[in-house]
Amino acid sequence: MWKLAMTERMTCSPSTASPQRSCLQSRKMFHPQLSQDQYLVYWAQSIWWQLQDNKTFLAMLSSVLSVDGFYFSTTYDLTHTLQRLANTSPEFQEMSLLERADQRFVWNGHLLRELSAQPEVHRFALPVLHGFINMHSCSINGKYFDWILISRRSCFRAGVRYYVRGIDSEGHAANFVETEQIVHYGGSRASFVQTRGSIPVFWSQRPNLKYKPLPQISKAANHMDGFQRHFDSQVIIYGKQVIINLVNQKGSEKPLEQAFATMVSSLGNGMIRYIAFDFHKECRHMRWDRLSILMEQVAEMQDELGYFLVDSAGKVMTNQEGVFRSNCMDCLDRTNVVQSLLARRSLQAQLQRLGVLHVGQKLEEQDEFEKIYKNAWADNANACAKQYAGTGALKTDFTRTGKRTQLGLIMDGWNSLIRYYKNNFSDGFRQDSIDLFLGNYSVDELESHSPLSVPRDWKFLALPIIMVVAFSMCIICLLMAGDTWTETLAYVLFWGVASIGTFFIILFNGKDFVDAPRLVQKEKID
Repeated sequence: MWKLAMTERMTCSPSTASPQRSCLQSRKMFHPQLSQDQYLVYWAQSIWWQLQDNKTFLAMLSSVLSVDGFYFSTTYDLTHTLQRLANTSPEFQEMSLLERADQRFVWNGHLLRELSAQPEVHRFALPVLHGFINMHSCSINGKYFDWILISRRSCFRAGVRYYVRGIDSEGHAANFVETEQIVHYGGSRASFVQTRGSIPVFWSQRPNLKYKPLPQISKAANHMDGFQRHFDSQVIIYGKQVIINLVNQKGSEKPLEQAFATMVSSLGNGMIRYIAFDFHKECRHMRWDRLSILMEQVAEMQDELGYFLVDSAGKVMTNQEGVFRSNCMDCLDRTNVVQSLLARRSLQAQLQRLGVLHVGQKLEEQDEFEKIYKNAWADNANACAKQYAGTGALKTDFTRTGKRTQLGLIMDGWNSLIRYYKNNFSDGFRQDSIDLFLGNYSVDELESHSPLSVPRDWKFLALPIIMVVAFSMCIICLLMAGDTWTETLAYVLFWGVASIGTFFIILFNGKDFVDAPRLVQKEKID
């Protein structure tokens, strides 16, 4: 009976069903051969399944909202950079925050869809940003200024680490983040903008219980089409693009680096420059001072891109002509380290021009400000990492202290283990939660079958139990020796082979054992 109830469970929704009798009669049209009592049983089971799904959906929404990093303002447009706001028309400035918001960074857009069509309530509907914001009042040479760091996460192609990679057919990149560093001093304002985003080709890296699943580049997709869409939009929004690709140039990451370089070369766009820097190779053995090689390589390009500056009278002094688009595999740990170094170099130039720093002074020498700066960028790394990978960032010891430490390596190992567990056993639920929150999946009251009710394969429960039992028996046989050593050895070998064999069977069928998304069934490659 429960199967039939699941098939018909949404024929009449409890929220819309008026008298119970009329709903039962409507069901009777589908199966007139069943009795009224049987329909009553089906109806009760249907309500029970609906209630269970509703609890799960509510838990998903709570899961998204429990993640730190949601921000809104009643007066300031958080979704736009200072430069974009300075280059707008008076009509744009008069629009409500909801109307003029950059839709890439409005995470409650789906929730506000009905209010968007009602201008009279726009002042109550505020766009919500997801990412990181840090504001500090700082002092150097007795001169006080406000230093602000804002990271805006895109809600297009949003998701979790292993289930959302690469780009989609519209050119939206996974884990795309726009980071803006702002300085306010004496009425003048300066900003420096950078972006990060997944390697913009069609690729995936589905979890399968292995510590580092092999990335797979799609052989069927039209990579150039999506790649061009991505950079066409980036050039329109930001101007020139200086790509810094930090992935390994050997091993499993090498094909992605080659594909990225090939796409840039084939596109032949003079607005796009490509730099490959093998972060792990160059900085191995904790030689992170070698990042200066990269900084020297891009110094002239950074001077060419510049930064945005407007004086106290509102006159635009300089515009930023383009951005650095940095990425590694996850666009988290390596990327954040490099972005913090680029931002410091820009801030050095800004503070000197504003008169906060004297000629010849270095930011690195300002101990009090350096502590604020490094901790803010490390906190930014942690926020972005938790929102995408589920744990704090790696390599934050260097960001906070400027040095790579043994304790930092230990903490990175611990965070890596937590990432492994979450990416394999809880990220399916997290991905479903994000898709539900953003409106990528909508609950249909009349849907006859809930994707949440898909049963697990028998292997999901049976094989892990067999492995645990076999391993336990192996340990027991070692601790409780038999009458002879040969008998003990035989038992140990039997149960040992059983546990190891079952382990490899589980590993071979790894995709069946990970927590996969259920709501949006379409493979998130396109």
